[in-house]
Amino acid sequence: MTTPRLPYLDDLQTGYMLPELVYEVTQDTIDAYGMASLDLNPVHMDPGWSARAQVFDDPRTVAHGMMSMSFMTSLVYRAFGAQADISAVDSKFTKPVPVGSTVTVQGMVRDVHPLGNGEDFVTINVEARDQHGDIIGVSAVDVRLPRKPGVRP
Repeated sequence: MTTPRLPYLDDLQTGYMLPELVYEVTQDTIDAYGMASLDLNPVHMDPGWSARAQVFDDPRTVAHGMMSMSFMTSLVYRAFGAQADISAVDSKFTKPVPVGSTVTVQGMVRDVHPLGNGEDFVTINVEARDQHGDIIGVSAVDVRLPRKPGVRP
């Protein structure tokens, strides 16, 4: 796998699609996220508790909402590399994601903002869908990007 190159703002335009990502939501993944985030709520971490409580009318544990957001923001890092400077993320979670789900994440450049003075950025609209095609979350992700050398704002 090659390391992605951080694009120049001038290389992107409205409608540019980022490569999609697919995640399998397993209990091990949920547990690892719970431990990393210190969110040990049993609705995420305890299958026995979830089976009894049936939160969201489902006996299965569900992924953390912030885990869904991390899937969406990781789309930018996977496409642009670790040097991507994400300056803002506005996310909404629309549906629980039970263990066993498959989440597909897609993103498209919504706006290009050539503001100058190192403040140039793009806004990427990101959607995450489950295996049924239902939207489980949406995000608007702002990413600061450099201009091509010699290009003036």
